[in-house]
Amino acid sequence: MEPTAEATIAAAFPPSLRIDELLPDVIIVASNNVYFYAHRHRIANASSNNLGGLLLDWGAYRRGFLPSLYLSESGDVVNVVLHTMYGFSCTHFHPTLETVEAALDALTKYGVCVQTYAAPYQPLHQLILSLAPYRPIETYAIAGQYQLEDLAVTISGHLLSFDLSTITDALATKMGPVYLKRLFLLHQARLDALKSIILKPPESHPTTPGCNPAQHGLLTRAWALATAQFVWDATPSISPNSLKALLDPIGDKIACESCRLMLQQRIQEVVGSWSSVKVRLI
Repeated sequence: MEPTAEATIAAAFPPSLRIDELLPDVIIVASNNVYFYAHRHRIANASSNNLGGLLLDWGAYRRGFLPSLYLSESGDVVNVVLHTMYGFSCTHFHPTLETVEAALDALTKYGVCVQTYAAPYQPLHQLILSLAPYRPIETYAIAGQYQLEDLAVTISGHLLSFDLSTITDALATKMGPVYLKRLFLLHQARLDALKSIILKPPESHPTTPGCNPAQHGLLTRAWALATAQFVWDATPSISPNSLKALLDPIGDKIACESCRLMLQQRIQEVVGSWSSVKVRLI
């Protein structure tokens, strides 16, 4: 069947598309009348159920025309589905997260293993990852839903500033209890690590004519005051540079140069230790 006047031919799947030196031998028709000229052998290789059985039942078509398979998904969704089956990138089409989600549902429906095609370095993996900075909790939930471990680990780094109390029941159900728990544990582990690192005060320096142990206590108290409030308000997402900026002012009221040196050494230790704390799931 040839496209009607109201139909649109998909830009990435025209009649002239040659794959493995072969021209298209089937037309995939989306629900909104977008036509995709495709190759049965590529679809059959990717699908474990012959595209939901459609490859086994061509239906009636006029002699001399390519057989047409009608899908219930829109053209945007079918575009992602076919790009995935062919191993092509479709990030330049900028599909929305909702389109990608619908495509994942369709891939499952049509017998395409999402875990295989969303493995690291695969185009589908990169497509989902490209959406993570803008929709981190939603993409993380998708990764959990399909048990895409590498994606979940990478995306979790975008969720350090996310308020976990806002996770809806629907999102929690989608990502599943394992990935939900791991996200909570990541946040808690970072906060626990921060408290452990920051509550230790600067070391004392040897007594000098201008600063004895009693006077050094001023620095210890100043550190304790500043860090106690900070630990209460801290978030897992604070950066090493922000942490340093919050600790530097402690020295403003310390007159002893040796004490100020010990303070700066301690701040550098804190920043270094915090930089080494994991920022992703393990």
